[in-house]
Amino acid sequence: MGIDLSRLWEVICSVFTSGHTETASRPWAKTGAYPPRLGNEVKIFLDGQAAYREIGAAFHQAKKFLYLTISFGSQDFLLVPKNGETMFDILRSRRKEGVDVRMVVWQPGRTTPDTIPNPTPKATIAGVNEGVGSIQARWDVAKGYEGMYRSPGGHFEPFPLDFPAILGCHHQKTYIMDDGDGGIIAFVGGVNPVQAYWDTPTHDSIDVRRVPKGKDLLQGLEDVPPLHDIFYRIKGQASGDVLANFVERYNGASIRHAEVTQDVISPFTVDQIPQVPNGIEVQVLRTIAPKTYTGTESGDRGIRELYLNAIHNAKEGDLVYIEDQYFFDHGIISEIHEAAERGAKIIAILSWKPDEGTSVGEVEAVLEEIAHFQDEGRLVAGHRNVAILTLGNRRTDPRTPGRLIYSETYIHSKTLAVVGHDCAVMTGGSANIAFTSMWFHSEMNIACTDYALIKDWVGQLWSEHLCISIAEASRLLSSPNEAFDFFKEQAQRNLQAMNDGLLPDGCVYPREGTIFPSRELDGINLTSVIVPERQAGL
Repeated sequence: MGIDLSRLWEVICSVFTSGHTETASRPWAKTGAYPPRLGNEVKIFLDGQAAYREIGAAFHQAKKFLYLTISFGSQDFLLVPKNGETMFDILRSRRKEGVDVRMVVWQPGRTTPDTIPNPTPKATIAGVNEGVGSIQARWDVAKGYEGMYRSPGGHFEPFPLDFPAILGCHHQKTYIMDDGDGGIIAFVGGVNPVQAYWDTPTHDSIDVRRVPKGKDLLQGLEDVPPLHDIFYRIKGQASGDVLANFVERYNGASIRHAEVTQDVISPFTVDQIPQVPNGIEVQVLRTIAPKTYTGTESGDRGIRELYLNAIHNAKEGDLVYIEDQYFFDHGIISEIHEAAERGAKIIAILSWKPDEGTSVGEVEAVLEEIAHFQDEGRLVAGHRNVAILTLGNRRTDPRTPGRLIYSETYIHSKTLAVVGHDCAVMTGGSANIAFTSMWFHSEMNIACTDYALIKDWVGQLWSEHLCISIAEASRLLSSPNEAFDFFKEQAQRNLQAMNDGLLPDGCVYPREGTIFPSRELDGINLTSVIVPERQAGL
């Protein structure tokens, strides 16, 4: 029998590159719970208005089941403000119409704003866990992490970490339902069902539709900046993995309310879901802490594995595009630095001051200091091939003709795209580039490698941020060096324009050296700028 030399060479290569075995075109996570699935349709929705308009429509179309995973949330959240109908109003209505409505909700380890904590025996949520015919809900306490913090690339010496469960979070945001026609739809993303997360692509600093019902409009707008985020809609077999995640989490939830809820029996298995003709390959990725659920005793770090695979393969002539709230998983930052050293261009759009002034922000600031071990983050930020930027917005000031109101746009999107000459990979969902998200917070992302689709999605994002046409954004994507210079140069021009009180060209700014003014809106007659569709819902 002859020796297959090509196969032998593949085996030898796999041994010596065992930390990163995938190619740039197939960077799939091998350790994740779910494999890549063929035959899927995926659509992207930028910002809360588009995402929740689509999710709300899907709520109304479902005939059999509606399943939700909630981390942060509000009972008064208006998916479509013009309707004046809260998410819980819709869910209660659908349950009365015979749809099986269930949710698994994060139970924080301490008092946390914008969450829906487990009701005490005397405090109930109307229509939830009230017996037959009501919404069934379970709450889930998250795990912490104790163990060694390692870099697969060996960029730093492993060191021990011990984070108690009080710092854990079930951070997934998913919606799964039947489509009313025998199929299934899944939504995976980052926009929490909290009114402050609802926003439009213009990110208008005085759009009162972002203010929760019953809250003072002026205070609501001054307290919380506009926010940018993303959701994905999936049809096809990958949606079955989003469903499987819900079933695992709901049935394994730590606060089960067994007297009024029952375990869910999955209405579909993956092999019962038909592939979408001409669909794309998609992998559903997770982070799950070890010993959280019976079926995932060792945990799941598929999201981190895909990040490392994708960035590891970025080289000169490639573009790495990032949108993220945080930027401090040290292993990933190390890989980004190595990619920049190889000549890849890195454009990172990051939050200006993530969670400033909040308890969450204080905890994350401590974690960021840990993640800057050996100052890797500072090395990246100062690299010639790295642009660290942020987002802002502007609008005319109704109080003074010719004057502009400037504000940051909070970046809640969690997106990575690596685009080469003829291949690409993109992932997005709930996971930040943070130790918490990559190691022990419950997260869900999706990933795909469809080159044309990824270029279209990134083109939509650049069109919004740079205020250019999608066609121009697509052209820039084909020239990483030009795109890199375009972002950096516009960011500097925008900062100078803001400092001079003039109209910026677009929405990107340097992250370092930019100081957005406080949102002082006193004196604006907000009722005169209320979008008419919202007035009935205030």
